[in-house]
Amino acid sequence: MGEPAPGAMWGRSTLSWKLNSRWFVLLGGPRAAILQVAHPGVAAGVAEHSAYRTDPLGRLERTLEAMLAIGFAPPQRRAEVLGRLERIHRRVAGTTPDGTPYEASDPELQYWVLATLVDTVLEVERRFVGRLRERDRERYFEESTALAGAFGVPRSVVPEDLREFRDYVQDQFATLRPSAQSVDITASLMRPGMRFVPDPAFVPLNWITATLLPTRLRRELGVDDLNAAELAAVRSSSVVLRATLPHLNGLLGANPLNGRAIRGRASAAA
Repeated sequence: MGEPAPGAMWGRSTLSWKLNSRWFVLLGGPRAAILQVAHPGVAAGVAEHSAYRTDPLGRLERTLEAMLAIGFAPPQRRAEVLGRLERIHRRVAGTTPDGTPYEASDPELQYWVLATLVDTVLEVERRFVGRLRERDRERYFEESTALAGAFGVPRSVVPEDLREFRDYVQDQFATLRPSAQSVDITASLMRPGMRFVPDPAFVPLNWITATLLPTRLRRELGVDDLNAAELAAVRSSSVVLRATLPHLNGLLGANPLNGRAIRGRASAAA
């Protein structure tokens, strides 16, 4: 499964490596991306400054790859990726359809994007692995604050501890009001229309994504509720994964983006 580069933000003994270096975290990728665009400001930036219609999964892949590079690549590469993201974010600005200004470099928006990734990893681990204790979750959150710092997010924007982080996430779930752009981007993530991968191939992952989303946001984003058979299939998969994932080692358990992110050239996400 490899290991972080010398001088990486997070070393081999960190929970950030132990979790994010494994492929199961990718089960939550669509959930994180959908929660991000549930914020109208993020949705407007994606809609107006990315090719989400022709490359709906591209931003998600680039985001995950960039986060891996920032966390586990050598310092020089980490600086290159952060610099590229900063240059891109400076160009992403405008107004939402209701006239509200947004900027991708806004610390509040930046932290929401990072928070969706942190919360999603913890939620996917809870649902499909179930090995973390509360103090492990606290440690994972504490490690995540270094990522916010790398993006220049002021410490005043970052929750003080895991309890405050949970309150922050739940408050966002309760108060976000997705826009029409949010709904459109969500549909493109659930049904990407890829040339060589038919949309029905994404159905099992879409079922998982639906169960990972908060109910109100899921419905406002146009994601259908699952029927009884679909819910049973997800629950069965959870039982199987909880029994097998902790025992997958080496390449069987590795995140396939690891090598490219750490050693190759990570693309920046817009």
